[in-house]
Formats: sequence, structure tokens, C-alpha cells
Amino acid sequence: MKPTTAITFPASFVVTVSPAGTEVLPTAPDNDILTVAEVAKIIRCKPSSVYNLTRKRGIARYAHPIPVIKLPCGLRFRRSSVLAWLRSQETNVA
Repeated sequence: MKPTTAITFPASFVVTVSPAGTEVLPTAPDNDILTVAEVAKIIRCKPSSVYNLTRKRGIARYAHPIPVIKLPCGLRFRRSSVLAWLRSQETNVA
């Protein structure tokens, strides 16, 4: 008889299935905090543009600014809030 070897898969290959038989997708933790530079990478713009997109007043004014957390160490963003904001910016042009 041939000896068996164990196969290990990376965590990205693991699929969780609910009792109902449907696939359960992993959710990102709500406490995933991003910096200005990380948000700039997500929305593919300059960090200075991210600062401008957080403004409610001033020269650059936006009706729907990016949700931001203002801390003494600088601006921080929740990944889920940034992605929700990004989805809300989509428009259907006929």
C-alpha cells in the first residue's frame, strides 16, 4: 500500500459552507482602518485628492465627502465605509 501524504491549502482556497448548503463568504473585519495613502491607492488618486474629498467646507466643496475619522495622529478611514462611499458615487448615464 502506498503511503498517503497530507495536502495543505492556503486559507484563500478554503470554502466555508453553511448548514443550508450555501457558500459563506468571509467578511472583512469592521475595524480595518486605512490611512490617507491606502485610501489613495484604493481609489487610484493622489493623497492630496483624498484630503480634498474629505472637505465639507472651503474652496473644494463636496456634497458627499468620504467618511473620515479625525484623530490626533491624522485622518483614518474604515475600509467598509470607503467602499460604500465609492459605490454611492456610481451613476447610471443613459
